[in-house]
Amino acid sequence: MPKKYVFLFLLFSAGFLSASVSAREYPLGMYITSLYNFNYVDQTFCTDYWIWTLYDGEETDFDGRLDPVNDISFSSGIYSSEKIENGKIWMQQKIQAVYQYKWDMRKFPFDTAILKIELEDYRDANEITFIADRENSGVSNLINVDGWEIISFNIEDNIVEYGTTFGNPLAKAESDDYSRVTAKVGIRRTNPWITFFKLTAGVYISILISFLPFFMKPNTDSRLSLPSAGLFAIVSNKYVVESTVPSSTSLTLLDSIHSTAMFCILLIFFVLIQTDGMRSTEEKNMIAKSFRIDHLFALIFAVVFVVINVMLFVM
Repeated sequence: MPKKYVFLFLLFSAGFLSASVSAREYPLGMYITSLYNFNYVDQTFCTDYWIWTLYDGEETDFDGRLDPVNDISFSSGIYSSEKIENGKIWMQQKIQAVYQYKWDMRKFPFDTAILKIELEDYRDANEITFIADRENSGVSNLINVDGWEIISFNIEDNIVEYGTTFGNPLAKAESDDYSRVTAKVGIRRTNPWITFFKLTAGVYISILISFLPFFMKPNTDSRLSLPSAGLFAIVSNKYVVESTVPSSTSLTLLDSIHSTAMFCILLIFFVLIQTDGMRSTEEKNMIAKSFRIDHLFALIFAVVFVVINVMLFVM
């Protein structure tokens, strides 16, 4: 065989072997043992979890090589590696971390959340590529988060392109790619309807009381005092809700319900003042007309208020 063909064969073989080595994949699993300290103001949550992987003995181990993504702080409590058959090394590590998470309170108390726990290796994807160990990963059934229940768990792997070489003069590409494993834990609040009615019962009772003047006799002093009391009760209830419900910069479901109720009472005031003026003439036809107007607007306001509340739940 001519020397040039031998050289090409060896070059091809070396390139193939190099590609095979760089394409080696490592399983990475994650088991979450604790979720706690849900901080709606600082937009964080805390978690404890175990990770593990299998790697070849000649490879650099993973001690100090794994990086929780989007974390504020983390610590490694336990790290161990053990040689097993076929020259493989089984590594396991316990991590305690504080992760960033933007809590969406707009649907409180019917809100749900997808907590993400992400890990990357400091080495790029040409050296280390992870495959999520879906079979062994999961969430401990001993986790008990006050006010929440776990509804789903999923773990997946992907390659993340950062669009930079981080100043590495030896980089051969314009950007570095890193292998990432992401665990997603779905949670939702327990007994949301009970919480909802505790926070809004005062609003709906106040609205109901504010509708009573539409059916009261003429020249009754309570025609305006009842809606006034209802408006005061709603405003007071709003302050109570804001002191107990996690704060949010966006308009929440409870904010919308309180605002709708207050606007409805203002419209009730407007109609009552107009019909009181009609009844002050003491003309029977005007009094009868004022009652028809009261009953008509009572029906309109009630229907519109119910429709708006239903839309707030659906949207």
